[in-house]
Amino acid sequence: MAQYQSALFHRVRRSAITHNFLAMFGTQIAAYAFPLATIPYLARVLGPVHWGMVAFAQALGLYLSMVVEFGFNLSATRRVARAREDKQRLEEIVAGVMGAKVLLAVVSLGGIFILQCFLRSFQQYGIIFWAGALSGIGQGFSMLWYFQGIERMKTPAAMDVLGKGLAAAGIFIFVHHQEDAWRVLGLQCVCYCLVSALLLGIAYREVRFKFPGFDTVRKSLRDSAAMFLFRSSVSLYTTANALILGAVSTPTAVGFYSGAEKLVKAMLNLLTPLTQALFPRLSRLLTTDRDRAVWLARASLLVMTGSALLLCVGTLVAAPLITRIVLGPDYSAAVPVMRVLALLLPAVAVSTVLGMQWMLPLGMDRIYNKIIISAGVLNLLLASLLAGRWQQMGMAWSVVLSEYLVTTAVCVILVRRRISPFTESGDLHFHLEEQLNGVKV
Repeated sequence: MAQYQSALFHRVRRSAITHNFLAMFGTQIAAYAFPLATIPYLARVLGPVHWGMVAFAQALGLYLSMVVEFGFNLSATRRVARAREDKQRLEEIVAGVMGAKVLLAVVSLGGIFILQCFLRSFQQYGIIFWAGALSGIGQGFSMLWYFQGIERMKTPAAMDVLGKGLAAAGIFIFVHHQEDAWRVLGLQCVCYCLVSALLLGIAYREVRFKFPGFDTVRKSLRDSAAMFLFRSSVSLYTTANALILGAVSTPTAVGFYSGAEKLVKAMLNLLTPLTQALFPRLSRLLTTDRDRAVWLARASLLVMTGSALLLCVGTLVAAPLITRIVLGPDYSAAVPVMRVLALLLPAVAVSTVLGMQWMLPLGMDRIYNKIIISAGVLNLLLASLLAGRWQQMGMAWSVVLSEYLVTTAVCVILVRRRISPFTESGDLHFHLEEQLNGVKV
């Protein structure tokens, strides 16, 4: 027994999944640990109004990052995972994706110029919004999708952590007054662009540079269109919230909502590394070893849901203490918002495992997109009704209700089609075969 446990331990320790999980866990900790470290400082130095402006510009940057990234973090990761032994194929994939990103970045910059012409807030605080926009575009050029696909994340993860650490350190050095709000975004812009450039250089040391042709770029965009639709639809009830609230309410309300949202998102992103580590592996195992794929999906669901429930209960209890320590006494209005948003944790855990880790590797992109689009539309409708009247609280309830729609719909569809990871083994394998052969799409 002891020898078996020892052998199992060494196997787990040496597993590529374990290494990639730890690497992605490090990047997710960095993505929220460094901002969390700066939140108490920025919340007090900038105050609710200017911090609300920064949150609004960051939301704009995240939207542009999503446009440039165009779902490649899912679609290109899957393609690289399936073709990583074929150097010529990898060259074509990298060329197509990078060519598409350049095209999308140009389109994004054009959109920013249009916004500057028509939005009064953009004209008044142009430097803040431009810094946020360029930061998002730089982040959209990240090469993590390539390294996830080949399941080698140590060096990219370390560089990503270093870049975020430098941006956080720069905030304490260069941001001291409300007028310095633009520097928060400027520092992030410089660091994100630098890391993206370095990772691109490393990738091109492994695959030969190939100038992307029109057909290659078009194919990359076409292959990732469903994933982009999914990501953009998700943003309608995630990234868009600060933008929606800023449009119908005040910067102060955005500051209160964003403060609570950042704290809850920090907890949500503790669950992300497992998804990023398992997505390429499940995409591969569903075509090579379905028994192991089912086992991995079940284990992931149990681990993520249990962790999310613990985090949810802890947040409901400790919200006043967390808010007072992290944001300060001026943000007491963020406490009830944080408690409402904590209800997202178990729902997101379930929908992430059954949706992103299971439905997408099964090729159910279209039906999953329909679910996400429905939730995004619901969030827009609820936000227009609730946020204008109840401000940050209305926005919080809109997001929670939309997320539970996603979770419920994913569970119902998988159960009805008998392809849930918890379906009886024989029945499950039969219906998985049908799904993967395209009988049911």
